[in-house]
Amino acid sequence: MKNLLKLAMLATSLFAGSAFAAPIANGPVDADAFVTFKGYDLAWASPCGSGLFGSTCSAIDMSVQAAYGWKVMTFDLFQSLGFDYSVFEVNYSSGNTESYNGKNYAKASKWFNGTYSHIDVVNGEQGAWSFADVNNSDDWYFETMVYRTDAVTSSVPTPAPIALLGLGLLGLVLRRKAK
Repeated sequence: MKNLLKLAMLATSLFAGSAFAAPIANGPVDADAFVTFKGYDLAWASPCGSGLFGSTCSAIDMSVQAAYGWKVMTFDLFQSLGFDYSVFEVNYSSGNTESYNGKNYAKASKWFNGTYSHIDVVNGEQGAWSFADVNNSDDWYFETMVYRTDAVTSSVPTPAPIALLGLGLLGLVLRRKAK
């Protein structure tokens, strides 16, 4: 009887554990999980449609990453940037890459999807993308990309303007002392 009870508890814990999704990774997306293209950081966020317009295999979760500036890709931006899945091809291998046909592709799914940790490169290759501004009736197997403006273009002062400001202030002080 005790063995039967132990077996039932083990089976329950195994099935219960599989019913829950993995937690979304907290913090900023690792630098090796996205690419920068034409002033935008681009991340392959999910092997599923965004879920913005209804049913999908697993909607993306923007609750953490929106604070870091990430947004779901729009069709208009995608068209204006003029890229395809190959922009995600990288020359390194890490826990944040997906291997397909001997090539590695940057993936950021663990920051946006608690269900899947992979991306389906073949869907990207076929152009099956989900966009924030397009209501696809068959969004189930579309891939989702996210973007943000390149962090390098943020308003962090560079050393040259700071040095010029310092020299200007020094000149004012010296001029005042000379009088």
